Amino acid sequence: MEGRTVAESPNLGTITKTKYNKIKNGMTYEEVAKIIGGSGEAVSEVGEKGDEFYTVMYSYKGEVGPGANAVFTFQGNKLQAKAQFGLE
Repeated sequence: MEGRTVAESPNLGTITKTKYNKIKNGMTYEEVAKIIGGSGEAVSEVGEKGDEFYTVMYSYKGEVGPGANAVFTFQGNKLQAKAQFGLE
């Protein structure tokens, strides 16, 4: 998100196809971040933290390939959807 500093996100993490395939709907954000090895970049946020329908979308850059990335959408801290492009 705009205005984020390196101090707030010391390790955004990068993702591979292997890590992506380990991640399943229903996992918490913390579980996903642990698999990937970083916090990701919050690219969209709807609602208030703590609300049942609080929704956040996190993006991770792929380790290999130009433009490779993965996006994860959490609602109520549970993974609801995931998508990837170009992961190897």
